[in-house]
Order: sequence, then structure tokens, then C-alpha cells
Amino acid sequence: MFRSIAPHGRARTFQILASFLIFCILLSTLRLYKQPTPPPSIYEYTDGKTRGARQNETTGTTLPPSDETAYLRYLVREYGLTNEVPWFARRIQPQFDAKARKSMTIVSPSATKFMPHEFQRVRADDERLDLHAETPSLKISVTKSSTPDQVDASALLFGISTSYDRLTYGNASLISDWARWLTDGKGASNGASLVLTLHRAGSAEMSYVSSKLREAGIDAVVLPAESTQDSTARYLDLARLLGDRRAELHGEGREKKFLALVDDDVFFPSLGQLLARLGKYDARKKAYVGMPSERADWTVENNVTLTYGGGAVLFTPPMADAIAQLPCVNKTAPRDSSAVAKPAESTGQWDEALYSCIAAHTDEKLHVLPSLYLPGDDLHSLRTGYEGGVQPLTLHHYKHRHRFEPGKAHRVTSLCGEDCFLQRFFFRADGWVLVNGHSISQYPDGVAVLPVARSSLQKQDSGKIKERKVRVGERLVFDKGDTAEKRLDDRKVVSWAGTKRTWRLLDSRSGADGEVWQAYIKRRGSSSLAYGDEDDWVPEDTVHTQDGPSDVDSIIVLIWES
Repeated sequence: MFRSIAPHGRARTFQILASFLIFCILLSTLRLYKQPTPPPSIYEYTDGKTRGARQNETTGTTLPPSDETAYLRYLVREYGLTNEVPWFARRIQPQFDAKARKSMTIVSPSATKFMPHEFQRVRADDERLDLHAETPSLKISVTKSSTPDQVDASALLFGISTSYDRLTYGNASLISDWARWLTDGKGASNGASLVLTLHRAGSAEMSYVSSKLREAGIDAVVLPAESTQDSTARYLDLARLLGDRRAELHGEGREKKFLALVDDDVFFPSLGQLLARLGKYDARKKAYVGMPSERADWTVENNVTLTYGGGAVLFTPPMADAIAQLPCVNKTAPRDSSAVAKPAESTGQWDEALYSCIAAHTDEKLHVLPSLYLPGDDLHSLRTGYEGGVQPLTLHHYKHRHRFEPGKAHRVTSLCGEDCFLQRFFFRADGWVLVNGHSISQYPDGVAVLPVARSSLQKQDSGKIKERKVRVGERLVFDKGDTAEKRLDDRKVVSWAGTKRTWRLLDSRSGADGEVWQAYIKRRGSSSLAYGDEDDWVPEDTVHTQDGPSDVDSIIVLIWES
């Protein structure tokens, strides 16, 4: 007997049809719940993110980004900036027609605006981004002054004592700073020489530092410092080593007329002007010179204003020879019990210890070449920050006091000369002030540039008007031109109320054809400083305010061109 299979075949067919039906139902359900295509982003229609790289419309080939675009992307990547930034750039062309460097240079014609339109808000990752600086170039007036490659500093021998850790910190930024005043700015020595003593450094560290100095173009010898000495003792010992090094260079036919002891964070932005000031001293005679930078390099004792040199002290060779024989420097020299200098260990500062020793054993006075501050500035409430318009001979403790990077700021002097460093330019038409290499400030509520009021120079005494004076130390000697009253002839102050917006220098680099690019930034979030410079901040001030916080970084790029 055969068994029928028809019922089994019908069941299998039913299973296949049911499975197919379930699959169709699931597919329909997925399509029903699929999200609709989102509308195009606003960046498809603006300068924001778009598809594809920028192309030549004629050939269809991909074009390289503009220099401005490439620089913005570098800044965002290197400094961790926000990808979306308000951005503005313009070219500046210095005109060497000014007769003198002014405390404030008024940009002419008076209708000239620093920023003729608002910031452009862009995204650095936009593949089609095509940025270009404002044209035409802005022409501003400056004096003709020395560029680093025009300065012959072969008469100078510097001495610095520091540690290996300090010297190599921050990608050896100290060496980069030194290179701006010990070289021609192009990788070759400007003739100046350096004796560097390293504290607690082995032979490998000394060899490494020597090679880094050579790579930077700095003419230097590196010597070990005694590990048991403190900073003051090391510098007093360095005074003797400078004399020994000068004798060696003299034997090689390289004459050094001035020897200088300086802190490792002293910067000489106007070396040509410094050499001109030193030209009045006869290098064959004794001379002892101090170069304080700002108010913090001075002190007041018993109502007398003093300085010990501000971490930058210079001697002529005969004075250096005399110092080498003093008991505070030469331990084998005979000591006069009636004239004992203050112990070096008790001062904490080598320049004060040296001053005390020289004062105790000689009649030599300290000749002062001041920079940002003069005794008497306090009478006029003048501040000593880098935004004051004064051309400095020295900067001291610039990172600690001002968070300032002079190596970057000074790069522009290779194009416009040393006089334009920290030079102020006022754009009256739209209320902007540029402090070259330091900051750019906008005063949206109004600003004026005014001369310093002279009424503060006077006081009433028994019904008579007398000039107010500041007592300075008897052993300090000033040039006739280095008085606060003399500077008042040109000194200008910025008067403003309301809001101040400040962009600080972030980066600089040399471009094609000798151009110098500067990037100034206003960081997102609230500013840690009230107005842009530490010395501007007054806790009880209710008249001035800093611009409110932002969620993005904003950038201003200046392109200095010849």
C-alpha cells in the first residue's frame, strides 16, 4: 500500500508563503519609520563647512589654500583654538618718514580705520575656506632705525648664570629670546659674545646647551658653576670669569669694550640705541652702569629711591678689573675691617650684593640707563607696563611679570627697525590702539589720547608753589635727558571709560619677501587680567571694564610688508 503525501506538501507551501508575508510586513515597517533626510546645513550656503576642496573653475584642479588660510589652520592646531573663530587680517606697510619716535603715533589721515568692517566668522576645517587680508595695505609712519642685521655688537661681552632646567624649559625659549639680541636675526652672530655658567649640569647637558647656542648663531662659551654656590655667589664669580674671557678674546684680536652681567630673563630690544648710549663712556676709564627696566627694579629706603641695576649691570674693562680685586669677588684679596660689604648671602639679589660691595670699597657711582620707569613717574600716576609707549633699552622678568614673549614680539624689528618695537599707533576714526608686538585694543565706548597733566608736578608750601621732587640715591647718576619732566614733553596717556577689548600677541613668523606675520588673540572665556596688562589693573576701579566672556577665540592677523 502506498501512503499519500499531498497533505505534507500543502503544509510546506503554506510555511513558505507565510515567511514571505512576514518579511514583507517587516520591510514595510522599517520604511515607514525611517527618518527623513535632514535639511541642508547653513554651512552649505555660507563660509562654513562645505563639500570638496577649493578648485580652479577653469581647469578643475585643486588649489592650495591661501597663506592666510594656512596660517589660521596652523594657529588653531598649534595653540588649541576653537575651530570656529571670528577672524580679521590686514597688511601694514611702514613708511620711514617720521622724524622722531612718539609716545603715541596718530595714524593719518584721521579718517583711516583700523577695522573697516566687522570680524569674519569662519571655520578652520572648511575645505573651501579662502581667506585674504584686507586691502589696500595700511601705511603707517615710523622712524628709520637699525634692524638686527645692521647692529655691530662686537664691543659687548655678556655673562649669564642659569640652570639646565631653566634653559631647556619651553622648547629652550630662553635661547630663542637671547638669539634676538645676540645674533643678526638670521642665524649668525652680531659680534657680541657670551659666557654662560650652568648650575648643576653634567658634561652631557653642557655639550647639549653648547650645540643649541651654536645652532642659534650665538657666540658663547659654556662653563660649569660650582654646585654649592647660590645665585648671588655664582654671579659674583662670573664677574671674575668675564675678565678672564675678555683677556682670551683680546689675545685673539677681538676687543671687548663693555662687560655685562645680566639675569637670564633680561632682554635687549634696542641694542643699536644701547650702543649709542654707551658711546659716551670712555672704555679706557672706569664706568659702572645699571639698566633697570621698570618700577619693580627700583626700591625705596628711608624715602630715597634706589636701584641696583635691575638685573642688568655693565662695566668697562678697567672697572671689571677693579671689581675682580674686591673681597666680595676675590676671596684671596685683603679685607678692610672698616669697610665690610653686606654679605652676599643676606641680600638674595646679586646686583644688590655687587652694589653694596662696590659702595663699601670704592667711590664709584652707578650710572643709570632707565627704560620704562623713571623716578618721578609716580608723581604723575604713570604706569610702567608695556602699553605705555616708551621705547625700552631692557626688559626684565618679562614672562613672570607680564606673560610676555619678547622673542616673538621682537621679530617685527627685522622689517621696521628697533624703534617700532612696542610703538603705539592710534586709529582715531574707530578707536583702536596697536602696541606693536604686544596688544591690540578696541574702545567701543570712546577713547581719547591726552598729554600728561603737569599740575601734579606742583605742591603748595607756605602759600608758595614748588616743584615736587623725588629723592634718589646719592650714588646714582642720570643723563640730563633721563628725567620724568623731560619725558613729559611727549608722554601721552589713553583716556577711556566703559569697555576695553584686548587682543594679546600669540604668534609671529617670517614670511616670503621678508614679511612678518603677527597673530593677536582674544581668548574665549573671561580674561584673567582687567585691561590687558598687569599694571593697568586697579581693584577698586568701577569706570573701566574688560569685554565680557565669549565662547570662541577671536584672531587679528597683521602682515607687515616692506
